[in-house]
Amino acid sequence: MIALIVSIIALMVLVILLFPIKISFNSVRSGGTIDGSLGISWIIFLFIYSMKEKELKIHIFGRSMSSHISPQRKPQVTERERKKSGKMPPVKDFLNMTEPLLRLFKDFIYAFRIKYLDVDVSFGLKDPAYTGIITGFLHALGLSRLGHNIRWTPDFTGQALYWDVNGKVALIPVRLIPPIARFITNPQVLRSGLRIIRG
Repeated sequence: MIALIVSIIALMVLVILLFPIKISFNSVRSGGTIDGSLGISWIIFLFIYSMKEKELKIHIFGRSMSSHISPQRKPQVTERERKKSGKMPPVKDFLNMTEPLLRLFKDFIYAFRIKYLDVDVSFGLKDPAYTGIITGFLHALGLSRLGHNIRWTPDFTGQALYWDVNGKVALIPVRLIPPIARFITNPQVLRSGLRIIRG
């Protein structure tokens, strides 16, 4: 009986993880200010974050359930906490985990499916020669040939950075399970992780 209940729960979790998470985002930097929003929808939930108002809205079944404005205050660090945080972490163990972490990050990136991407960037540095070098580097990367609307405009008149980004991506959560399992079961990660936990 218990095995049947566990199997049903596992099946339900698997079915839920097959539903895609849809992420839409837009960001504009103009006149020294950044504006934009981030929306994440999954099954019955919708989260919308507005950068300008620093406001997070949560919708369930299309109805607004809560709205939260992010506080601007920074947490105060006490003298005792400062002394505790003075201990240096084991840097060697973190370096040992660099390769598995990079592979995990790459697998996470590949798990996302880009449905729409429109990027328009205008940039410039104080020295026009450096602006030209970066422009050549971007052309060498071939970002404009990825099948999306990716454009950049060099500004040789002075220092500048403006952008207009819009995009939609989708992620099926179950696709994250294999890379996470591969990362957790990596012997190098297990050894270094245990040493980090023990301090």
